[in-house]
Order: sequence, then structure tokens, then C-alpha cells
Amino acid sequence: MTRAELVKLVEQAFATYNQNLPGDEDKLKTLYNAWYDLLHDVEYDVAKKAFLRLAVNAQYLPRPGELRRVAINMAKGIPQFDDPIVAWGKFLAIIRNVNSGVMEQQTVQQPLSETIRRLGEAALGMHTNSDRESFCRVYESVLTSFHEAVYEPKEQK
Repeated sequence: MTRAELVKLVEQAFATYNQNLPGDEDKLKTLYNAWYDLLHDVEYDVAKKAFLRLAVNAQYLPRPGELRRVAINMAKGIPQFDDPIVAWGKFLAIIRNVNSGVMEQQTVQQPLSETIRRLGEAALGMHTNSDRESFCRVYESVLTSFHEAVYEPKEQK
């Protein structure tokens, strides 16, 4: 995205949410730089579509990092990942099926699969509240690693 396209996007975002851009030239430049640092490697059309998607549901002006995540998800077809508690529920269903010998086909998202891999054989006996807390910590760590790898901005030229 060029700086001129970014200015258009930021102005549209602020206008959509009835927000005023800073009147001070230095603050305005800082604002544009902050957005550009996070969105410079995202195509303008993708970023605009992502903004419009967010604007339909978001009550407050989206932050540039949020816009970046949605744009990348749209461009790469990355699904919304489950919250840790939802992943725990799916994990328990998988373990219950494995332990009872039932083979039910389930689609398992990459973070859940990686969490199970990291837990190893200990995962087979997990079922208590403290197990849930341990599972959720590992799952959140996996999500953080994934997000850092996928969403980190590329170096500016």
C-alpha cells in the first residue's frame, strides 16, 4: 500500500466512526506513521475490504493491528481460531472418543493439533480443572506463536 492509499484509508476509517483526525501536524504524521508501519505490506484493496468488514460489526474504530489481522486472514483464507475453552471442549471430545474406541471424523484446527502434539502422552489422561488450565496455557502459547509468525509486518523498503 502506498502512503497516499494509506491516507485515504485512515481518513475513511476516522470518518466512518465520526472521529476527528489530529489537528496538529506532528500528531497527524505520527498517526499516519503508526498505521503505515502495520499496513505498508498489505494491499490497499484487501485492507479496505477488511476495514469495511470490521466497520459493520465493530462499535469502535479498529486499531491498525486488528485491521492487519483481518486483512491477512481474508487474503490467506485463515479461519478464526477457537477460544481456549472451546478448544478444551473439542479436545475432551477427541480424548473421550479415543479412549472409548470410537473413531469420529472431526476437523481439527492447526492450533489444537499443535497443542495436542506439545502435550504428548500426558494429554490422554487430561480431564480435571487443573488439566484445563494447563491445556489453555499451552493452547494460548501456540496461538501466540502462530500470530507472531503470520501477522508480523515485513521490513519496510
